[in-house]
Amino acid sequence: GSEGVSRIQLTQRTQYLGYQTSGNIDPGGAQNSQVLSFNMPLARLKSGVGVYLLNDKVGPNYNQSVQLSYAYRLALKEGTLSFGVQAGLFNKGYDYGQLRPSEPGDPLIPTGRIGQAKPDIGAGLYYNTTDYWVGVSVNHINKASYTIGTDRSTNPLTPSAYLTAGYRLGLGYDIDIQPSILIQYVTVGGIQNSTAAFNVVGTYDNRIWAGLGYRYQDAVIVTAGINLMRDNALRVGGALDLVTGASVKSATSFELLLAYALPAPDPRKKPIIRTPRFRY
Repeated sequence: GSEGVSRIQLTQRTQYLGYQTSGNIDPGGAQNSQVLSFNMPLARLKSGVGVYLLNDKVGPNYNQSVQLSYAYRLALKEGTLSFGVQAGLFNKGYDYGQLRPSEPGDPLIPTGRIGQAKPDIGAGLYYNTTDYWVGVSVNHINKASYTIGTDRSTNPLTPSAYLTAGYRLGLGYDIDIQPSILIQYVTVGGIQNSTAAFNVVGTYDNRIWAGLGYRYQDAVIVTAGINLMRDNALRVGGALDLVTGASVKSATSFELLLAYALPAPDPRKKPIIRTPRFRY
């Protein structure tokens, strides 16, 4: 609800486009992800609510999540401070039919799709003004642990801490520039497994945007998009990753975004109520 409008958004990401398994015997094990989200402000309650759906697949592994979120928004002198919590279910599983064992028929390798759903909790703080924003958050706080296919080993969800910050710089009447940073710190593995991304996005006439970014030791990112319809309600965008820091069979990933902001209700208009009693 931080934008002040109700918005539904769909994101599709294809990682390492065209990636193939060894020998090209399978269609590929590249990561493919979809995220569907909806959020809306509750102005009278100084709050916001949201729904978050995730579907993620990489090789035989799949992750699915359904989350509900709530944020209390506290108005300060220059900006707004939001306290947010998120809770739901995280389903983690394997499609063992995707495995290619060197010795077929191994009784220790299960068959079919096996998954488990466990509670999942996250929380964060977000402060934004007309000129800048900063936020911190942590996911998988409860560290849900999974035993999938065998009870001999566990596969826990690893918590990650995030820091995001950015600044809005106006250049004239129609152009503004927004440099930003996103840092992910993985609690298991520390700095070695953590990432940082730096972005600069320019917007013209509050409608067309384009930008460049860099994910540390991983990829150069090019992004562009446009806002359409009345009040820029429809948002369409895309991003292209040019992988530079990893040895992969395909060095390109892409992401598509489609979002729509619902019209704000007008309290001055009274709804039309049609009933059979007064139709004639």
